[in-house]
Amino acid sequence: MLSWGRHTKGQLGQGGIEEEHVKLPRFMRHLTCAANAIEDVACGYDHTLVALKSGVVLAFGSNEQGQLAQTFSRSRPEQVHVLSKVHVSRVACGEGHSVAVTHSGDPVTWGSNSHGQLSQDKCEDNSRRINIPLNFDDIDEEAPAKEDLPSLPIGTTFLKHCYVVCQVACGASHNVALTIMSDVLCWGSNERGQCGLPRNQRLVRKPTEVPETPGSPIVSVAAGGSHSFALSAYEHVYGWGCNTFGQLGLGHTTDQFEAVEVECLHSLKVKYIACGEDHTAVITQTGGLLTFGSGSYGQLGHGDSRHENTPKLVFELSGSEVTQVACGRRHTLALVAVTGKLYAFGQNGCGQLGTGDYATQNLPTLVAGQDWRAYSTDADMGAQAPGSSTPPRAMISLIAAGGDQSFAVVNTDSPPLDFRVIMHQDRLAINSELGCTRPIFLSGKLLRRLVEYYPDDTSTERLNPVIRKLFEHIFSTPATMAMCFGSSPGSEKVLDYVDMLDTVEFINDHDTQLLTLLMPLYIQTFLPLRLVQWHPPTVESCRFFMFLLALPIYDEDVFTPNFIEEFFLKFCHCFSRTNLIQRQAMASWFNADLDHFRKAVELCRRCAREALALAFSQVIQFHLLKSVLILMDFLYQVNVLWFESLPVEAFYIGELTKRVHLENHYVDWESKHDSFPICFMSFPCVLDVDAKSKILELDNNNFRKSNQMRAQISTMFVGQPELPCLLVSVRRNSIVNDAIQQLTRANFLGQLKLYDLRKPLKVEFMNEEGIDDGGVKKEFFILLFRDLLDEQYGMFTVRPDSNTRYFSLWADCQDDLDNFNLVGMMCGLAIYNNVIIDVPFPMVLYHKLMTTYKNSAAYQEARSRSKAGPKQIELSRTTEIACYTQSADFRMFASLEPQVARRFRNMLSSSDDVSELEIFFEKTEIQFDMPKVFELKPGGSGIRVDNENREEYVRLYVEYVLHESIKKQYESFAKGFFAVCESRTLSLMHPTELQALVTGDQVQDFSRLPEVTQYQGGFCANHPTVKMFWEVFLAFDVATQQKFLQFLTGSDRVPVGGLSTLRVVIQSNNSGQDYLPVAHTCFNVLDLPIYKSKQVLESKLIQAMTLAEGFHLV
Repeated sequence: MLSWGRHTKGQLGQGGIEEEHVKLPRFMRHLTCAANAIEDVACGYDHTLVALKSGVVLAFGSNEQGQLAQTFSRSRPEQVHVLSKVHVSRVACGEGHSVAVTHSGDPVTWGSNSHGQLSQDKCEDNSRRINIPLNFDDIDEEAPAKEDLPSLPIGTTFLKHCYVVCQVACGASHNVALTIMSDVLCWGSNERGQCGLPRNQRLVRKPTEVPETPGSPIVSVAAGGSHSFALSAYEHVYGWGCNTFGQLGLGHTTDQFEAVEVECLHSLKVKYIACGEDHTAVITQTGGLLTFGSGSYGQLGHGDSRHENTPKLVFELSGSEVTQVACGRRHTLALVAVTGKLYAFGQNGCGQLGTGDYATQNLPTLVAGQDWRAYSTDADMGAQAPGSSTPPRAMISLIAAGGDQSFAVVNTDSPPLDFRVIMHQDRLAINSELGCTRPIFLSGKLLRRLVEYYPDDTSTERLNPVIRKLFEHIFSTPATMAMCFGSSPGSEKVLDYVDMLDTVEFINDHDTQLLTLLMPLYIQTFLPLRLVQWHPPTVESCRFFMFLLALPIYDEDVFTPNFIEEFFLKFCHCFSRTNLIQRQAMASWFNADLDHFRKAVELCRRCAREALALAFSQVIQFHLLKSVLILMDFLYQVNVLWFESLPVEAFYIGELTKRVHLENHYVDWESKHDSFPICFMSFPCVLDVDAKSKILELDNNNFRKSNQMRAQISTMFVGQPELPCLLVSVRRNSIVNDAIQQLTRANFLGQLKLYDLRKPLKVEFMNEEGIDDGGVKKEFFILLFRDLLDEQYGMFTVRPDSNTRYFSLWADCQDDLDNFNLVGMMCGLAIYNNVIIDVPFPMVLYHKLMTTYKNSAAYQEARSRSKAGPKQIELSRTTEIACYTQSADFRMFASLEPQVARRFRNMLSSSDDVSELEIFFEKTEIQFDMPKVFELKPGGSGIRVDNENREEYVRLYVEYVLHESIKKQYESFAKGFFAVCESRTLSLMHPTELQALVTGDQVQDFSRLPEVTQYQGGFCANHPTVKMFWEVFLAFDVATQQKFLQFLTGSDRVPVGGLSTLRVVIQSNNSGQDYLPVAHTCFNVLDLPIYKSKQVLESKLIQAMTLAEGFHLV
């Protein structure tokens, strides 16, 4: 071990040499231990401590304040015998006091207590020096005292508070300690705020927790003269205390009496902090060195003596990878291990820079001495050549500085420490002596060891208090839970999902009191107290939400009002504080395990329903539900993002439709008022399709009334007569041409204005007597689409694999495009006028429509009305998909061409040589029994598909089928659709819900139809004719029942919501049994004659259904 600098009081450990200053590094000949036996070195202003791996502590230097725990000062290293019964793993030195941390986590203090820095209750005289270590453990007070030393006073014990210390740092007259549970404790002087407590607490005599920083768990602490720092697991730096020279790096020079984040350092990924008296140095993940604070003596290394109140890179070392840094009172050491070079800069009045002179250096200067060996991970680098008699060169493994002295530990075999490495410890000795130098965070391995040691029959009262406190801390602190199951900071693997789910399964399989009693108690009772104030600061901190949602603690008995109010609402409120980037990360994590995601959705949906019930019961306030809905909206977006793993129905809260006045919420949303604490229109994912259908109908009805009034005003006041409705007159034998002339071309020529299309639709069949109160237009749509979808028109091709019809790539002439425009317009008119049509379009069409709609001004305006916040998750912002078969396009293609999609999946996953299949970048289409080849890329007919380009081939093929080949056809269709249907309320819809609005539901079970039927004209449910009718109807097969539904309502499908949405009336017309039943499709009314037998009733009913086409007045 080498030392240099000031030796006036023996603090270099060089023994009784004549020099007061050692200007060059010199070996400490009185230190007899091997270099690799040294665990830690700490320097005070005038004394030094060395901790050996054996647990022994050596001390030398001044003992004027008792800081050596010896009788006199020492100029050479001597063992601190009073610590011989404990194993010391860490040491720290202040100006005149010392602290050691034992292997079991107990801090031991001795030396000056002028500012309470020893934390001893019995030391009322602050000026009294204590030259015997004082610990906070349960030391035996009856132990005989040595004759020349006072008895061991007992003060406040750390064990009583279950604090297990893993690190300690000393300022001039204060201490900062870090526990294995990430608590930061301070005691001593607080005159400049260095203890992080209010300015009225000038002396802090007991270890006191620094108010919790709103970040990730703290993993290391540092202290300077009168300032302190804490570094979180994910590179957040917090500073407090004296800031006269800007040593906190905050951009100003105002002292701070509470922890404040040094925000400018977060993006630099700080890994280590060292402090001098008035300056600070930090090492970044890449090995950059930044300094700030006082530069009076060049201790910042910037080439001048200016102070810096913001971190500044030491430019001279910018090309080097600094692995260690140490700060003395006014000088700095920096080690670059890969080159073996040690640099020093700052004050040099005592030779503490080791340059051989006393010249102050304001730039990094090499410390003189041997040519130290460079360190490399290569085992052969620097190794001794075989047979060589020359001993291997030594390398520097550890540096230390303090006061005006410097130290370096050198050896030939042990690699140098890298201060940037933060190792997460999970070893836990059965005797609870943790021996950790970093805080402990939960992992699967640690939890298993805890459970193994405490078997099933262990009562909670018998648990070791430290273990119990550790368990409580892990499961009641969001920041600590956030550290669970992550790889080391800086790793690309942010969340170890496998470890997390394995641990959850382990918890589920072990019915121990530790897991079944304590864990739920801490999570449900203590955790909510922390959730109120906790703000997730980083992406990594969001692992807390993932783990908590996965824990198996939510059985049926847990969903009590107290659980919802005290735990779940606070959990959701905490989640609502996350930002977009954090939610994108969580979305990518959920993709790792569908089962975890499904359980999370089920849990949150259940809790949301319970919270809604409490709100309606006035147990909780309505505005508290907003954070619940934000969480549900996030999970819904994750589901959409990762390709509809769950159906949209999994997110519905059906009670909303029954208990919320959607009309009022629609008005509030439409007018942008804030009449309600929550506008449920801002969270459409929880509204079922029936609720959305009602909202859309409200919106369409408002438009229809508005356009009717506009027509009336034009007629009455402007002198331009207008119909209050959109009237379409068609002939049955020319329904398509008539519709095109009156709608598509009239709209194109300007004869039909946009708002005309948004008037109520009325249809008349020429030379027929029917009055359109609903039934006529129903049949109009049925007949029109029957013709338009017929293959003889050539507009749509049948996809037999999926039993759907999609655009024909050959139908691209202007007449065909007019027809597509008409089809799109009629689909929009069907939705707008609340008419169900049976069109077998594939789901991809509805996805394309919603994608087009999201680029419209109406959608953007609708989003601006949403109070959910700008939290839309984009796939491109999360993670790349593992394979093209996971993409939305391929999923849509699979629904259109399932057999081809299966072949593509096999081709992409095959390990065989794909080129043997003789496939090229082209697609062959058949037109008039003649093949026609389309290249998927320029020159594609000559490019063979192989294992390297097969994914590109599949992607181009899918894009061609879904988009490129039918681009004109789709654009014409979409133009017609959105000419009618561009309501802001469409923003509430999912593509599957849009499909349901167009096509309705196909009924397979008609057993509920009698329940929704009313009776008039002398009929009732028990009337003999009515009873016969239901016996006949329910005996029909499903196809005949659907035919009757079309006869009665004009459609064989029902609106979303099923049969319960229908209002059917059966009435007697008092006619004889020679008459047929008559259907009033406009009103869903059946005129049923009184029949004498079931056979006659069945015969007449089938005959009426067969002759149903056409409209007549009756």
